[in-house]
Amino acid sequence: MIHIHQLSLYRYDREVLSEISCSIERGQHSIITGANGVGKTSLLDALLGKLPARRGRIEFLVQLKLGESIFDWKRKQIKAVSFTDTHREFLQKERYYQQRFHAFDADGLTVEAYLKSIGYDARSEAHQQLVEDTGLSSLLPVSRVKLSSGQTRILLITAALLSRPQLLLLDNPYVGLDESNRQLLNRLLDNLAQKEDITLILAGFYTQLPDCVKTEIRLTKSSTAIVRPNIETTVPFSPSSTVIDQRIVDHFARTSHWPSFKVCLSLDQVSIGYPDKQILQDLSLHIIKGEKWAVHGPNGAGKSSLIGLISADHPQAYQNQIILFDELRGAVQNIWDIKEKIGFLSSELHAYFHDPEWTCYDIVRQGYYVTIYNRLSLSLQQEEIIGLMFEYFEQVDIRDRRFNQCSTGEQRIVLLMRAIIKNPPLLLLDEPFQCLDLELATKAKRLIERVLTSEHSLIFISHYLHEIPRTISHQYDLLPPP
Repeated sequence: MIHIHQLSLYRYDREVLSEISCSIERGQHSIITGANGVGKTSLLDALLGKLPARRGRIEFLVQLKLGESIFDWKRKQIKAVSFTDTHREFLQKERYYQQRFHAFDADGLTVEAYLKSIGYDARSEAHQQLVEDTGLSSLLPVSRVKLSSGQTRILLITAALLSRPQLLLLDNPYVGLDESNRQLLNRLLDNLAQKEDITLILAGFYTQLPDCVKTEIRLTKSSTAIVRPNIETTVPFSPSSTVIDQRIVDHFARTSHWPSFKVCLSLDQVSIGYPDKQILQDLSLHIIKGEKWAVHGPNGAGKSSLIGLISADHPQAYQNQIILFDELRGAVQNIWDIKEKIGFLSSELHAYFHDPEWTCYDIVRQGYYVTIYNRLSLSLQQEEIIGLMFEYFEQVDIRDRRFNQCSTGEQRIVLLMRAIIKNPPLLLLDEPFQCLDLELATKAKRLIERVLTSEHSLIFISHYLHEIPRTISHQYDLLPPP
């Protein structure tokens, strides 16, 4: 179906793939793997036609209808799902971080209206069955902007399948999905592979694949493509040793510059709701200074909303009883004073870093600022720690690269460095290892385990048990309201 011959790709005049060759047969369901930054997304973009070949070629060996060009076929028969929502209906209004939390800015675009703009027909049995199979039936009347990252991922996959494409490209399809939705997606893909004339190409990292995916196309940093048939669909995880520079450890041991407090966080019967959906109901949570908590819960349970309350991003914080660093939250507090003591990373935050001028170094440096525009001079020690972080994660080559020219995984590790660099007394990490290869995720996990002392508090959210740091002392299960 697809023949890739000596393909070389460039992004922003930087070569990301060099002379890659491989073939994919019709119905040969595959996954493209490899470390962060080796060109997985770029290869998908080239298949989609978004990224032209600098050298080499991609041939689609498909049967065309009378009068149909290969460009017509590609436009109709190839659908792709990526990390961000690029559908015109969603992008036609300017979006901003925190919009999801504001009840007054739901913009009237429901999930059903969003799907209808793409071709959903409520009278079609096939479309009704697809929406039911993907678990979206109950979310049709909900505002699109209110969906969690996992629910959004399922919506995007559903939208791509409405037109019954012959080639479906899924970039990091498991990002943000809980265990139940990962299994749902795998069942859906297996069912499609059996019943439809479709070829699936996934890219990214996984713990368990659908049974139909049998071929791995592994990209390497030396710009080769290794094709392996009959791969294992389940990835075993084994711990590995990681050496951390003592200067980084010493940096995090110095916490005397933070004010003294006993209660890091206290939530008393907290509730969050909108006209179309209740998010949290009567939630109580108490975290003492130094405690490290893992928060679990299915997609849509309100985990990100909980983090938004704590980080001063959610406006409904002021109608609830919230104590942070021994102080009762109130309207007289400056939100930047709150954020100064918190390090933060989430998928929502990641999605709204758009400034084309920012380098990866600029992003990490922002971690020291009270606001992103308060650009104070850094000390030599602070500059040294930034450099040590890039070295520890083996990302020195991207330090001066534009943030928007990096892969999603490279961006994620930069944002993690940004969250942790100022040595905050409270660290909020909402699925911090999304899109990271196993080596980077292991390094990130070991860093968190090694440098957070009894003076640091942590709230860690993940849908994967193997990602939970060993230093976690408490667990909290968050369930959706009845």
